[in-house]
Amino acid sequence: MAKPKFQLRTPAATSPTLILLIYRFGDEKFVYSTGESIHPDNWDKATMRAKTNLKSNPTLLTANKETNLQLDRYQLKITEILASLKATNQPPSIELLRSEMDKEFLKDTHPRRVAEEVKKLTMLPWIDNWIKTVKHTRETPPRPIKPRTVKKYEATLKILQSFASDKRKGKLDWDGVDMDFYFDLTEYLRDSYNHTQNTIGKHITIVKLFLREAVDAGVTTNLIHENRKFAAPKEAVEHIYLNEAELELITKLDLSRKPSLDRVRDLFLIGCYTALRFSDFTVLKPENIITTSTGGRALKINTFKTSQTVVVPIHPTVEAILQKYENNLPRAISNQKMNEYLKDIGEAAELKTPVQITEIIGGKPVQTSVPKYKKISSHTARRSAATNMYLAGIPSISIMKITGHKTESVFMKYICIDAEQNANLMMQHEYFRPKMKVV
Repeated sequence: MAKPKFQLRTPAATSPTLILLIYRFGDEKFVYSTGESIHPDNWDKATMRAKTNLKSNPTLLTANKETNLQLDRYQLKITEILASLKATNQPPSIELLRSEMDKEFLKDTHPRRVAEEVKKLTMLPWIDNWIKTVKHTRETPPRPIKPRTVKKYEATLKILQSFASDKRKGKLDWDGVDMDFYFDLTEYLRDSYNHTQNTIGKHITIVKLFLREAVDAGVTTNLIHENRKFAAPKEAVEHIYLNEAELELITKLDLSRKPSLDRVRDLFLIGCYTALRFSDFTVLKPENIITTSTGGRALKINTFKTSQTVVVPIHPTVEAILQKYENNLPRAISNQKMNEYLKDIGEAAELKTPVQITEIIGGKPVQTSVPKYKKISSHTARRSAATNMYLAGIPSISIMKITGHKTESVFMKYICIDAEQNANLMMQHEYFRPKMKVV
C-alpha cells in the first residue's frame, strides 16, 4: 500500500505556502490541505517535515516543531482510515477519505485550520475571529504574536467597527474596500479621532495586514491593498534627546520626599545610559549583571521586542543606581504613568528650552513651541543614549549592537543632532585640524 506524503503547494514560493497531504491509490490522487503553512526554505523535502536542525533560532525551531506535531496528527489519522478500510476490504475513494478526514479536522475546536464556516463570515466578524486565533507573525521566520500586538489589532478593529457604524450604515464587506474606503477612513481618523498622520498610518498598516491575511485564507480576492496609493500616511516628527548636561540636572535632583518620582527618575536614567527600550530597562534583575572576559561589568539581556541578546557596558551612573537598590531595581509602573512623571521630573530640573513641534492635525501643518520637559517620554531615554554615545565618538556599529538596528541609515534616524553639532563633531577629525608645515 502506498504511503501518504506531505508536499508544499508551491515549492518555489518566496513566502509561506500551504502543506498538502497527498495519497495516491490506483490512478487516483487524494489531496488534502493541512491548514499548515511554511516557507520553502524551512521545509525538508526528504523527511517531508519542517526543519528542526535550528538550534541557533529557538523561535523558528518551536514553530516548526508545532507544525510537525500537526502533520503527525494528519498522518496518523489517514493511516488509521486506510487500515480500517483494508480490514473491511473496502476500497478507498477520494470522497470517502475526505469525509473521514473532515470528521477529525473540521471540528470547531481545531486550532490550526480555518473551517469553511469561518470563511463565510463577513469582513468585521472574520477579522475579529482572525485576531482571536492568530499565533504567528508573517515574518520569515515567523515569531509568536505578542499580547501588545494583539491589542493594536483590536484597537484598529474597534475603529473599523465605529467607521462602519458611522459611515457605512453598520456594514463593511470585502468588495467595498476600495480607494473611496481608504480616503473616507483616513478622513474619519483625522476628523473623528484627531489622529496625526503617523497614527493614521499605523492603523492603515494594520488594515492592509487584515486584507493580506484574508486573501491568503481564500476569503477574498480583493487586492486593493497592493495599490501604491493605498499607502500608510507618514510624516517626519521632531524627536528630542537630553544631552549630558541635562541628564546631570536630572541626576542631581533631590527627590527624597517624592519616592515615586525618585524611582521613575532612576529607571529613566538607566535607559539614558544603556539605550535599552522601556520594556527592557524596567525589568532588569541581578542575573542580568555579568562580568565580561576582561573583568568589566555589563548588563546582558534578551530584548523583549526583537528577542536579540545585547550586552551593554555599565556606565558609572547606572552603577550608582544599581548600588542604591542593591541590584534589585524598583518595580516599573505603566509606560503612560511613567511618561506623566517624567514631565514633572523635567520641569523640576528646569528643562525649559523651547522646542519647535510641527504636526499634521486636521490635514494641516500646525507648528507650536513648547518647553522641552513637556516632550520627554520613556523613549527619550533610548534616543538620548544613542545620541550621546555617538557624540562621544563611539562607532556607530558598536552602538547598533546595543540598539539592535540592522542598517546605519535606520540607526541615524535615532541620532538627534543639528547641523552645528555635526560640524563640531567633524572638527575633531584630523582632516579639519591644522597641518604642521615641513621646513
